[in-house]
Amino acid sequence: MADRSRDVAWIAEVIEDLVAANSDTNLFEIEQEFRNAGAQTYLIATPGTAPGFEVVLGVFAFRRRIAVAGVTLAQNRAALAGKRD
Repeated sequence: MADRSRDVAWIAEVIEDLVAANSDTNLFEIEQEFRNAGAQTYLIATPGTAPGFEVVLGVFAFRRRIAVAGVTLAQNRAALAGKRD
């Protein structure tokens, strides 16, 4: 459904609500569900911001944001999981 909406603000809101409602869930697990579903929605960790993540649509946008953030894919995954490299 996230891919179909293409509304990143709405997707971010749903993710924030999900994480708030289920303390056992982390952003990396949500990212993994997107990958398992073949979704074009990606999460970029943004430590120090209120939500802690950014939603991007499409693999090219994802790779561009990772490059701009200056992190590796592994570092992004670790940050989404709440771990520090």
